[in-house]
Amino acid sequence: MSTICIFGDSTAWGAWDKEKGGWVNRLWLFLADKDYYTELYNLSISGGTTETIMNRFEAEAKAREAEVLIFQTGGNDASYEHTPDNYLVPPEKFQANLEEIIRRAQKISRQVLFIGFKNVDESRTKPVSWQDVYYTNQNISRYNEIMKTVCAESGIPFLEVFGALTNEDLEDGVHPNARGHEKIFERVKTFLNENGVTKTR
Repeated sequence: MSTICIFGDSTAWGAWDKEKGGWVNRLWLFLADKDYYTELYNLSISGGTTETIMNRFEAEAKAREAEVLIFQTGGNDASYEHTPDNYLVPPEKFQANLEEIIRRAQKISRQVLFIGFKNVDESRTKPVSWQDVYYTNQNISRYNEIMKTVCAESGIPFLEVFGALTNEDLEDGVHPNARGHEKIFERVKTFLNENGVTKTR
């Protein structure tokens, strides 16, 4: 039996997929039907960043004896308040956090993978409707590139999902709707098979 733990933010948690509970839950449903050798735990929380993940993932992964760790993060790190350079997690800190997460993760699991953050609908994210926070595609793309570089330097598989969704795939400008989550799930499913994580038939 292989155990996978996924750590992320509200997108990985499943907001706003009212049909099947998000791309991670869609993956769980798929594996439950096709792969009897994998257990999947969604340990994502709304508002998650590399900071919150770094503070908690080791204990939660060890408690489940995780063999595979998957991280989807970056969107909240790249968001800002008031001015474009007032990042929630500055780029230099974001990079350092990623490097530290990878260093710790490789000590407790046999395989580590990262999934980038998707694009947003800027007509609804400058700022978002629920708080004075801004999300821009330029910033998200910049943070995705940082993640991609860190993963390449560490030999970590990275899945790009930026640009995979249209504005019609987004519920509120940031979070995917059911169709958006389905698109991410399909990419993740292929990604995991290509990297030997799952044993689907």
